[in-house]
Amino acid sequence: MTVTMKPFTQAFRIVPLDAPLGARVEGCDRSSPWDADTAAAIHGAFLDHEVLVFPGTTMDAAQTSAFARRFGEPI
Repeated sequence: MTVTMKPFTQAFRIVPLDAPLGARVEGCDRSSPWDADTAAAIHGAFLDHEVLVFPGTTMDAAQTSAFARRFGEPI
């Protein structure tokens, strides 16, 4: 099942992978700030699928750390 989300800042799709777990997140810019609806949808997808893939994006170490902090304090 594919879920299409259209929050205030951006539209994106969560597409389950053809695997035991994981989903691809299409059209979501990881580097821009997310509104509460986007953050909740991505967090929910993470809880549902356990692994999220954001194709076509690259981030340096600082951007990766900032992205991880959206889900809690990295350890």
